[in-house]
Amino acid sequence: MIKKLLFIAAMAFTVSGYTQTVFEDNFNDSATWATWTLGDLDGDGEFWEFTDAVFQEIESFEGGFAWSFSWYFETFTPDNTLTSPSISLPRDASLDLSFKVAAYEDDELFQEHYAVYVIPVDSTFTGTEVPVFEETLDADYYNPPKTVNVDISSFVGQDVKLVFRHYDCTDIFYISLDDVKIDMTHLGAIDNAQQTIQVYPNPTSDIVAIQGVDDVNRIRVFNLEGKMMKEVNAAEVNLEQLPVGMYIVNFYTNTNVYSRKVQRE
Repeated sequence: MIKKLLFIAAMAFTVSGYTQTVFEDNFNDSATWATWTLGDLDGDGEFWEFTDAVFQEIESFEGGFAWSFSWYFETFTPDNTLTSPSISLPRDASLDLSFKVAAYEDDELFQEHYAVYVIPVDSTFTGTEVPVFEETLDADYYNPPKTVNVDISSFVGQDVKLVFRHYDCTDIFYISLDDVKIDMTHLGAIDNAQQTIQVYPNPTSDIVAIQGVDDVNRIRVFNLEGKMMKEVNAAEVNLEQLPVGMYIVNFYTNTNVYSRKVQRE
């Protein structure tokens, strides 16, 4: 079910403040499916679809979920978008977007490509926007699915929509999505900079790592155009050889990704 700014919801207190859910859709209530907008940018008549995991005998999720195909008895080159209803983001908070993504392919072809965008609620998605997260899957993440966490605090105080885009891939099988959620953490008056998970140092001139996350085994660095600039199989990465500017750095564990913007100075 969807929850929008339920300020009377239960609050989990932390050292830096308390956390509330701003938006949530686990797709288990089919009535909420109609609140999402399906887009077909490549015009092939194929879209994201909502379905039920039990009916489809899919082990990745429980209940409803959304999926998009790059093959189904024929080859597709998808450019499919799934756009959320309007979300009002609060001010004076840290905002974390999370979702679960899964895929499946018998022949160990996992390269479904997707990106996530946060756009103004009154705008129309064109595909030229800068994503807040982008990746090509390197495994099926069928069971369990991969959980992705993205810091979207730069959008505080705005009315926005989320856009999940499946594109730039072909002839694999499908990508699936569930448990879309935005949490807000109110910052405490005593220490309004402390957060459980944070990248440090940021800005940086060379090494960057993440605290509050165990077992990071891979890091990928992207520029704001979505081009991967560096990849290391380690818990920290050196940005010293990259040009000065802003980057999206993805920290990978076995089943989770934490994505943060990092300033290289």
